Amino acid sequence: MLKKKWATTTMALCLAVNTVLLAACGGSASTQDAGGAASASENQGDEKKDQAAGGSQGADADFSGKTIEIATYLSGDTLNAYKEVIAGFENETGVKVTLDEYGEDYESTMKTRMASNDLPDIFETHGWSLIRYKEYLTDLSGEPWAGQLNKAALGVIQDTDGKLYTLMTTGSCLGTAVNMNVCEEAGVDPWAIETWEDFNQACDKIKEAGFTPIANYFTSAGALANANGSWLSYEGAQFNDNEAMLNGTWDWADFKTILDYLQTWFDNGYLYADCGTIKQADAIERCARNECAFIVGIGTSYQTAVTAQNPDVVMAMIPICASKEGGARFCGIGEGASFGIWKDTKEMDVCKAFLNYVSEHADGINSAAGEISTLPCQTSKSYGMGLMEEMESHYPNVFYDNLWDRKYMPSGMWGVFQVAAGMFCEDQSEEGKQEVIDYLRENYTDLYEAARE
Repeated sequence: MLKKKWATTTMALCLAVNTVLLAACGGSASTQDAGGAASASENQGDEKKDQAAGGSQGADADFSGKTIEIATYLSGDTLNAYKEVIAGFENETGVKVTLDEYGEDYESTMKTRMASNDLPDIFETHGWSLIRYKEYLTDLSGEPWAGQLNKAALGVIQDTDGKLYTLMTTGSCLGTAVNMNVCEEAGVDPWAIETWEDFNQACDKIKEAGFTPIANYFTSAGALANANGSWLSYEGAQFNDNEAMLNGTWDWADFKTILDYLQTWFDNGYLYADCGTIKQADAIERCARNECAFIVGIGTSYQTAVTAQNPDVVMAMIPICASKEGGARFCGIGEGASFGIWKDTKEMDVCKAFLNYVSEHADGINSAAGEISTLPCQTSKSYGMGLMEEMESHYPNVFYDNLWDRKYMPSGMWGVFQVAAGMFCEDQSEEGKQEVIDYLRENYTDLYEAARE
């Protein structure tokens, strides 16, 4: 009855509101430890480089008469930049590229094509190179560009055995957005924040100075999902529930600690009074007016939107806090423009040449996306990339991992978290928190079992 009650009373709200934080699209539980493998990738062995040199020809090769099919979910300026790269490759090589623009139907179309084992020669993995698409993709760890990817990318796309299945050119970096103007007025040094306790102390000073400390809003799944790794999953976290979450046995008891902490945001008056109804546009406008200091668990597109409204606002990004002293400070990374090769393509050399060409001409795609670039930028650097590099100068050991729900939760949990966020916003009592946990547990169990069928 609980699940039906909340599903019917809140579904209209969930469909109506825009997702506050970076929408992870729902995860598919996986045993891949993408983040933990980052250290193995910086330098590819000579043997792999030799294999790559012999196995993929450059973009100046003559492939006249060859045709490849590429599937894309990109849109807007990023898609236009991608089309320019494709046109350049066609002109230089004589290859004819058929581009399938699936848009909002991308995931459903790709699932259908996976079921029939009839995939495009190249397709975008958009966050699922390890979790969903790996068995259909070619290992690209020996390609010339593989050793140039930065650690943010490798924390998401590198398998535990060092293999890479996608060329990731852009990505979203999800951390904590900071209004530096507000922090300065309140006498807060955001670069000194390490733990959630430090964060609350900073919020106290910001509130005393007359500002709203936290602009998070509970119309978003991310309000209950995006920071969970700091308590449940990463080095130095209070709990290490990864194995149970991935094998379907997690009992959600430790989630009570997260709800207890989030309750302090309500009890201490850190949030906007209307945090249960406002949307992303509202938070952006308020931050642009220098009213609020932080949003926890959001991508750099938020800072971009704030400064577009008010160029005088100085924004920054810090990692998501550790749950205890010495714990990992982390950022969630989502694959942006990322391209893999179907393992059964009949045009492997052409496809590898195309990815090499993309890696050498990715600046336009990076600039259009406005997020973080994962290859060295030759001509331009996005605003988001500048924020990430500034953060790394203060936190050189920041830990990058895939979006938490995408890595550890079964497919479909993103919408469940969104309903649960509304439940918690309405009622932070002990009974209310138990209802949230019961609701999450019930849906997690159902979705995990459905995924096994």
